[in-house]
Amino acid sequence: MKKSFTNLAKKLGYEDALGLLYHFPRRYEDRSRWEDPFLLDEGEQVTTFGKVVDQSIKFTRSSKKIIEIILQIEGSYKALKLVWFVQRYMKWSDWKGKWVIAYGRMTWKSKGNKREAQMMHPEYEVVEPEEYEEAGKLKMSPHLNRITPVYPLREKVKQKALRATIWEIIEKEQLVFPELYEHSQPRMSRGEAMLAIHFPESLEEVEQARRRLALDELVCMELALVRRRMLAAKAVKVRGSQQYDLVNTLRGVLPFQLTEAQLQACREIDQDLSKEIPMNRLLQGDVGSGKTVVALHALLRSLESGKNGALLAPTEILANQHFKNIKRLVEPIGVHVELHTRNNRFSGETLFSSQPTIYVGTHALIQGKVVIPNFGLGVIDEQHKFGVLQRTALLGKGEAPDLLVMTATPIPRTLCLTVYGDLDVSVIQHLPPGRKVVKTVLRDRSSLHNVWDYIKKENARGRQAYVVYPLVEDSEKIDLKSVKAGYEELKEIFGENQVGIVHGKMDAGDKDESMQKFRSGECGVLVATSVIEVGVDVPNATIMVIEHAGRFGLAQLHQLRGRVGRGADQSYCILVDEMESIDSWKRLKIMEQTANGFELAEEDFKIRGPGNILGTEQSGLPPLKVARLPKDLPMISKAKKLAEKILDSDPELSEHEGLKKVLGHYWTMAEEVANN
Repeated sequence: MKKSFTNLAKKLGYEDALGLLYHFPRRYEDRSRWEDPFLLDEGEQVTTFGKVVDQSIKFTRSSKKIIEIILQIEGSYKALKLVWFVQRYMKWSDWKGKWVIAYGRMTWKSKGNKREAQMMHPEYEVVEPEEYEEAGKLKMSPHLNRITPVYPLREKVKQKALRATIWEIIEKEQLVFPELYEHSQPRMSRGEAMLAIHFPESLEEVEQARRRLALDELVCMELALVRRRMLAAKAVKVRGSQQYDLVNTLRGVLPFQLTEAQLQACREIDQDLSKEIPMNRLLQGDVGSGKTVVALHALLRSLESGKNGALLAPTEILANQHFKNIKRLVEPIGVHVELHTRNNRFSGETLFSSQPTIYVGTHALIQGKVVIPNFGLGVIDEQHKFGVLQRTALLGKGEAPDLLVMTATPIPRTLCLTVYGDLDVSVIQHLPPGRKVVKTVLRDRSSLHNVWDYIKKENARGRQAYVVYPLVEDSEKIDLKSVKAGYEELKEIFGENQVGIVHGKMDAGDKDESMQKFRSGECGVLVATSVIEVGVDVPNATIMVIEHAGRFGLAQLHQLRGRVGRGADQSYCILVDEMESIDSWKRLKIMEQTANGFELAEEDFKIRGPGNILGTEQSGLPPLKVARLPKDLPMISKAKKLAEKILDSDPELSEHEGLKKVLGHYWTMAEEVANN
């Protein structure tokens, strides 16, 4: 294999040249379309063929070199001008009398009473007369006269060079692509699919190849998840004997009754905690559905058996809120609560208390030197904000501890099985009694003065409002109002002392101070970015205004909407956007029509894919290269069955070396996570 091939592969992040075969095209261009270029409109793309009858080199005032070639089109009396703007030092050989295939976009330039046909910066190939018979029967080429792949690139990698390299590897190397598993029905082989995904005969063949390789990719991902679950199941936790009766004591003093959905989740957690193997459960529920109380149930169960628990939150704002709420509920029943964040660290490396203790913290809680004594249960809130390594770090604080991860982002069921296939799932779908559904309305910017007037009236009644912007600071590249600009504007409207500000670039102490003023009612309006989307709980806030709402996903809008409606008063969410396209209007209209987070998650999944819903990059799984969600969702159950069948017969893949090699990062990730 040529050294230049390996160097190119390394620039794209692959260890060797064969890795380029897994660098799949991002799109294709139909360069097999041969038409008369003079019949095409401005901007249409075409492949054409002709003889060079003239060639010239010119220079612009800034010394840029311009190459112009006059191509006499085969079968036509007309000529087409090909134009390239190139660097002064670039050389250009004499093409006169040679035949050229060119592909590009047509442009028309007025020249007196005539229009001159041009093609700017076309791709081209020079061919000798003996290399062709006619336009439709030219020699095979990786670039022209075919369905041509277009690859994702990195800096200093050229499209044509990459395409030519992959073509040469496929043409000259004796490639073998082993099948990964037995097929139940005839279909395109893996080898055929690998060739067709790069240089297909038709666009229909592209989709056949993609689906074939997508199934392989999903099987690999499911193998990693099943493997992770199998290895985790080998762990045996150290259980203590019951020393306290904390759950029933807390239930007796709670000012509300748990819903049936909350009670069912508690029963599922109790079953997990009674087993020899550690609990590994995902608790998902809509905003305001009462997940925290269920998490507290799990923590108290762990404390009852003599094991301390820890709750990990993604932000200091949320960690502080959990700390205060949990402390208020459990200190009266003899449970100690400690906070450990970047700005509230304990001295020494061991967090120690002689009482049953719940530790609440941010990433600071899982730093290497921190020791959580007698650690038995970890709870991760808004777990999609954490990576798989953080989950592993928390579990490393104890000996096979139980794990409960929570998310307020409803996840489509099949996607949940895909990304969290190693977890059992509990779902809380309904709001607690007494909670009113937040009413959502769409408004354009011309209505903002009415919105501000309404907030003034609500402020006078003692109610509060959030106003959310997508940016921290104004940008010359993006025409959007920032939180800082909004803050200055709203101080003029409501008064300087009535408006607070919170965003991600603020110092933690300033953020806490601003949030505390809002919680206490010192200010009536809090201007913020999406930093407030998780966990902020101010029951007196009844209005959520989101400017440039079209810049947010449905799931994120729903999270922001969930910051209001947490008290007994009717609350409102006002989405402000210009809604310049019908698609934008339809998408935001969904927010008006439903308050069900699970329905919104399905819609967001269809529109934006999985990454924007729950940050699949945080799951420890590599991004999917050829599989497309939700398009390929029907394949997932099949992939999972194939993965289970493979591991049932060969848990270590000792007889599946080809599969183990293809699995690569998936397999390594599964072993590392489970073993840690």
